[in-house]
Amino acid sequence: MKFFYNKYSIYFILTSVAFLVRYFLLEDRESWHDEWHSIYVSDPYINFSDTMKRFYGDKGDTVLTEYYPPLYLFFLKYTFLIFGYSDHVGRLLSVVAGTLIIPASIYLSSFFLDKKQTFFVSLLLIFNLFLFWQSAEIRAHSILVFSSLVCIILFIKLLDKKNLYTFILYFIISVYVLSLWPISGTIFFGKTMFLVNKFFIKKKLELKLFLVFTLILITYLILNKNYLIYNLARDSHYTVLYDSFFYNYHFKTFFGSKLLGGIYLLLFSYFLILNLKNLIFKSSKINLLVYIILSSYFLTLTYTIFRASIMSPKYVIFIVPLILIWICVNLSKYKNGIIYSLVLTTTTIIFFSFNINNHPIKRPPITDALKIIIKDNSKNIIIQDNDVFKNYVKTKKIFQDNNMVLLENYEQQNDDINSIWFLCLNNARFAVGDKKLEDDLKCKNFKLNDTDFVFISTHKLPDFLLKKFKKN
Repeated sequence: MKFFYNKYSIYFILTSVAFLVRYFLLEDRESWHDEWHSIYVSDPYINFSDTMKRFYGDKGDTVLTEYYPPLYLFFLKYTFLIFGYSDHVGRLLSVVAGTLIIPASIYLSSFFLDKKQTFFVSLLLIFNLFLFWQSAEIRAHSILVFSSLVCIILFIKLLDKKNLYTFILYFIISVYVLSLWPISGTIFFGKTMFLVNKFFIKKKLELKLFLVFTLILITYLILNKNYLIYNLARDSHYTVLYDSFFYNYHFKTFFGSKLLGGIYLLLFSYFLILNLKNLIFKSSKINLLVYIILSSYFLTLTYTIFRASIMSPKYVIFIVPLILIWICVNLSKYKNGIIYSLVLTTTTIIFFSFNINNHPIKRPPITDALKIIIKDNSKNIIIQDNDVFKNYVKTKKIFQDNNMVLLENYEQQNDDINSIWFLCLNNARFAVGDKKLEDDLKCKNFKLNDTDFVFISTHKLPDFLLKKFKKN
C-alpha cells in the first residue's frame, strides 16, 4: 500500500508542477495567425456544415484552407461551446493536454527506468522549452503528443499480454491518433519495423498485432478518405527543407537553443552509435522508441524529397519525450548515472529560466494594443482587416472582460459613443518578416467618415497601428 501511495504521490506532484508552470507562465500569451484560423473555424455557434466550409477555405471575406485534419477543430469547437468562446479557453485546452504529457511519460518511462530516473525524465519534460511553448498554442500539437504516448504505452502492454480489452482500446486510440495527425503514421511504421526485427531475431510472428495494424489502417482510410484525397494532391507545404536540418535534426527547436540542442544531439548520437549492435540484433522494448524516432525522420524526409516538404519540427513533436526517455535510459546504465541526469536536468532548467520568453516567433501583441484602448477608458473599436482577425479580437479574454465593442457600421453609431479607436494590422511580421517598411496605406490613410468625430492621436506597436477619434 505504501508503494502505491508513493507512486501516485509522485504522479500528482509532478503533474501539478507541470500544470502550474504552464498555466501561470502562459497567462496573457498571444496567438499566431494560424491560431486565429483555428479559433475562427471552431466557432461553437455555427453548424457542422459551416464548420467544414470554413475548414476547406471559406473564411468570410478571404479564402484559406486548413491542411491538418479537422478532428482537433471539433474538439476545440465543443470545448468553446461548454466553457466559452474565448482564446483563453482554447489555450487552456492545450495547457491541460501539455500537462498530461508528464504522467503519460512517467508511465512510459516506468517500463525502462526506476523511480529516481523517471523523476529526471519528468523534470526534463516539464522544463522542455519546445513542449512548454506548444502548450500555449491553440493547435493540436500538445494533444497529439499525449495521445501518441498513450498509443505507445498500449502497444507495449500488448507485447507483454494480449487481451481483448487492450486490443480494442489500442485500436480506438490508434485510429484517433492517425485521424488527429496523419504524420503520426511514422509511429506505426516504427512499430512495424520493430516487430519485423523481432521476427528475424526471435522467429516469432506477432500475427495478432499485424492483424490489428491492418484493421487500423483500413478503418483510418475509410474514415478519412475525403481528407486524404484533398491533401495527397498537394505538391507543396508551408515548410521547407533547410540545409541546417542535416546537422541539427530539429534538436535546436526541440530544446530551445543551439547550445542545449547541441548537447542533447551529441548525447543522442553517442548512445545511438553505442547501441547500434543492440538495435539490430536484439529485440529489447527500449529499442521501440529508437525505431519510432528514426522512422519519423526517415519518412518525413522521404516524403519531403519525393512529394512535398513536411519538415517542421512541430510535425514530429511526439518524438521529443521518446528522445528524452532514451537518453535517460542510457545515462542510467553508468555508475554515476544519477549525477549525470542531475547535471543534465539542472542545465535544462537554467536554459528554461533564461529563455522562457524568447519564443523564436514573436506573436502580434494584441493584448498591449487593447490595453492602450482600455487605459483611455474607451471600449469602441473599428477594424477593417479580414473576418478571421476580427473574430480573434472578439474572442480575446481581455476584450470580453472589459465589455469592449467591435463596431461594424461606424457611420451610424449611437449618440452615447464619445470615442472610437481604429485598430489596424500594420505590416504584420507574419506576412512581411522583419523588414522595415512604411506604414501600411490602409492603416495610414484611414479616416472616420463621420463629421461628429475628429482625429486625436496615433499609437504604433509592432504589427499594429492605432488611431483615436473623439466626438466634437
